[in-house]
Parts: sequence; structure tokens; C-alpha cells
Amino acid sequence: MFKKIISYLKNFYNPVPDYLSPHGALYKRILNSSYERYFYKKLMVPDTLDGRFDLIILHIFVILKVYKNSSEQNKNFTQKLFDIFMLEVESSYREMGISDQSFSKKMKVVIESFYGRTKMYDLNYDNESEFINCLLRNIWSNDSSYMVSARELYDFVVLKVNKYKNKSINEVLELSSDGF
Repeated sequence: MFKKIISYLKNFYNPVPDYLSPHGALYKRILNSSYERYFYKKLMVPDTLDGRFDLIILHIFVILKVYKNSSEQNKNFTQKLFDIFMLEVESSYREMGISDQSFSKKMKVVIESFYGRTKMYDLNYDNESEFINCLLRNIWSNDSSYMVSARELYDFVVLKVNKYKNKSINEVLELSSDGF
């Protein structure tokens, strides 16, 4: 009996992402796509925690953009996608041994980074040069020598938004089944 109670409390305080749910399955596809060597070898995205973090945010942005002005069900889906992302970040920080004292500060930075980036991507989505500048600033520390890479990454985002635009969640899941 005590084992069940302890197990319940562990799961309550350390929830495990549900990768079998639609938002969990899509998140796994986003992760797989964001780890593709193409981004790191061809586009020269830094293969670091920050580089991977930025690519995951960019992939999630695609779904946020697609469902921005849509139904409550779709907004709930994107919230769950964000929640699973945050669980993953939290889990990664815990595995890295981040102390409880600095944990909340780190998570605050993650949340601010996520919202800041997705807000700027959304505001500048229809302005190619400004969106590319956002990418240069966030991913390549404003190094203009990566302009071609930033342009290709912008094209990737537009391609994915167009691929999933006006699609239901089930259609997005079907379209992304062989890769995001």
C-alpha cells in the first residue's frame, strides 16, 4: 500500500510526459526533426544545448502559428505541446543536477526565452528579412556570415507552416508521421 502511495506522489510531483497522446507523439516528431544533422551540418546551427533549444522552439512555433487563431480544442492541444516541452526541459535540468536554489531562475529564463522568441517570430513572420534577423540573433549571435543558413531556416519554417496550415490535429499527425 505504501509503495502505491509513494509511486502516486512521485508521479504527481514528477509527471512523466505522455508520448502516446497526440501532443506527445507530435512532440517526439518535433524532437526527432530538430536533431536532424541537416540543421547542424548544412545550416551550421550550433550543436549545443542552446542550438538544440532554439530549434525545438522554432519547430513548436510552426504549430503555434498554424493554430494561432483556431478553435479552443486546437489551443488546448498547443498548450499541452508546450507543457510537455516544459516537462522535458525541467527533466533535463534535474538530470544535469541543477540545484533547487537556481532551478526556478533557470526555468524562468527558459519560459522568457520561449515566449520572447515565439512572439518575435510571430510578429515578423510575414516580413522575411526581419524574421531572418530574429533567427540570426537567436541562433547565430547576430553573425551575418550565417545569412544563407538563416534564409534556409526561414524557408523551412514557411514550408512547414504551409504544410500544416488549415489542417486538423489528426491531419497534422498523419502528415508528420514520417517526419515533421
